[in-house]
Amino acid sequence: MTLLALDAFRLAGFHAGRDRIVDLDRAVETLLDHWTVKMPVGPCHYGIGSLFMQVEYPFLRYNLFYYVYVLSCYEKARKDIRFIEAFAALKQKLDDQGRMIVERPNRKLSKLAICQKGKPSAVATARYLEIIWNMEIDQT
Repeated sequence: MTLLALDAFRLAGFHAGRDRIVDLDRAVETLLDHWTVKMPVGPCHYGIGSLFMQVEYPFLRYNLFYYVYVLSCYEKARKDIRFIEAFAALKQKLDDQGRMIVERPNRKLSKLAICQKGKPSAVATARYLEIIWNMEIDQT
């Protein structure tokens, strides 16, 4: 639920810059801690296991791609070694042309071109490029 909440705050614009109305660093820290602990924690019992590490697109459940995508919007995360490690794990999921490969599609959506198992997805790759863009913010 923390990831979904951070995504909602991101969409509402509460994630960026000095004008943040809400301090979301504790929520970011909770998710970064998941990377270290790996085991299910909290009331929802989400952990980082083999299913988490499979790229799922579109973003529907707690998984590596969604985790890195949302956290990339938060400066606290982008500067943290745990995020950098998660990003490196996600980067390994690209094919040799830099396209994101969907590993775990939603069963009901798996026939759509955007999320076919084992195939590159142009829209997932576009989301990955948003992560890169978010990370470049800190370097400007």
